[in-house]
Amino acid sequence: MKRRRADRTLIVAGLVTIALGTLLLLDRTGTIDVRFDYMAPAVLAAIGAVLVAAGFSG
Repeated sequence: MKRRRADRTLIVAGLVTIALGTLLLLDRTGTIDVRFDYMAPAVLAAIGAVLVAAGFSG
């Protein structure tokens, strides 16, 4: 039986989605205060991480 390898791009995209969701959840509960000037770089870094993972996976 042939084992399938995990797609790194999908793993990184999933982790990024979880991280951004956690950040927004903490904002909604009042634990932290997330403003646009903090959120915009986080979103851009998340997109960059997914693109880097896609580049490495070929």
